[in-house]
Amino acid sequence: MLVAYDTRLLSEKLSQEAVDVFTHFGFPTVLADRDLPAPALAWAVRQRQASLGVMFTASHNPPEYNGVKLYTKDGVLAGKDFTDQVEREVDALTSLPEPFFLRRDELVSVEPLGEAYLAALEAHVDWDAVRRLPGKVVVDPLFGTSREFLDRVLLAHGVPTRVLHATKDPYFGGYAPECTPANLSSLREAVREEGAILGLATDGDADRFGVVDGSCRVFAPNPVLAALVDYIVGSRRFSPGSGGVGRTIATTRLIDRVAAARGLDLVATPVGFPSLGPLLLSGKVCVGVEESAGLGVSVHLPERDGIFACLLLAEMVGACGLPLRSILRNLFARYGTLLSRRVQLPLREESSRALQLLQGRQFREFGGLAVTHVEREGGLLLELAGGAWVLWRLSGTEPKVRLYAEAPSTSLLRALVRDAKKTWRQAEEEVRHV
Repeated sequence: MLVAYDTRLLSEKLSQEAVDVFTHFGFPTVLADRDLPAPALAWAVRQRQASLGVMFTASHNPPEYNGVKLYTKDGVLAGKDFTDQVEREVDALTSLPEPFFLRRDELVSVEPLGEAYLAALEAHVDWDAVRRLPGKVVVDPLFGTSREFLDRVLLAHGVPTRVLHATKDPYFGGYAPECTPANLSSLREAVREEGAILGLATDGDADRFGVVDGSCRVFAPNPVLAALVDYIVGSRRFSPGSGGVGRTIATTRLIDRVAAARGLDLVATPVGFPSLGPLLLSGKVCVGVEESAGLGVSVHLPERDGIFACLLLAEMVGACGLPLRSILRNLFARYGTLLSRRVQLPLREESSRALQLLQGRQFREFGGLAVTHVEREGGLLLELAGGAWVLWRLSGTEPKVRLYAEAPSTSLLRALVRDAKKTWRQAEEEVRHV
């Protein structure tokens, strides 16, 4: 067993408890010698042929949250079939008296679990392209686990780099370690001060990323993901035989257009990277993305990796010789414009029933556009004429209702978001008065 933890308050304590449990039952267990990026643990599980990787983290959620991620022997986030079995065991154990677990020291070792991962970054990035960046890079780990990983490899290759928030702070400076525009204000200011070409950020456990370009603009994940997919399948060591492109249903349909133009199959999955990991592992897709800034590449790791995504961004900008904003303009010119937005609404007592109510309805049109396809698994997705769509779903990690929309124009996107909010409020109101 491999056990690791992030920088939040009780993660290291929880990891010590896990070591006690595993060794009590006779499992040799390796504990990380420091807080660790989640993709580094996934890589260590594969490299060491471990049975399981356990990561105590709440990822991008606020500091008062905590949780656990499980990685199977292939370095893939455990899917629902696996976690359902774990939950059944937990349910059975809760009926027993509180157990006492005695650590067996002879089964425990504390080791650096990130070195093999750092070596993989050396092998999987075109460092000649990265070194062609025409300016400084600013890195912001948001007080999370990527410090001394992302900055370390950039500095090792002679890339001028400034680092922000590189200390261990369990409160993440007082905000959630998520790569939102508000949380990246310090990164924007540092990019302005340095005249930097790029600002690169990772979330709390470094499996997601954020980016600021030289214009000090924080770019939304969707178009950046589409540009990365286009770059990866078009100019790296991939061919149509290397697998298709995977995306979750909440991710921009620009991905579909890129895949079609490149002659690659497109695989759409439910929300959540555990649906994409097995596809990357099997080779059915060579790259998988989710709208919340998650990217995985099969030749590197069948799991999202924010550090690798940041390095690929630097590589892409260096290889293209253009600022990121110009790369995105070229992307829209080639594939057409699609603009997306995600809105978070509070989860109320009636929200679950409101979603069920909407799922039970038949939609022929929405926002004045014909409905061309409907999906009801895990939420309600309405695909609309002209490439637009809307999606309602309940968050699996926070008490939030998430509303997504995409459209080819700003005016239509605003209208769809407005109508989607109105539809949701009406559904909740109807539930309240039943």
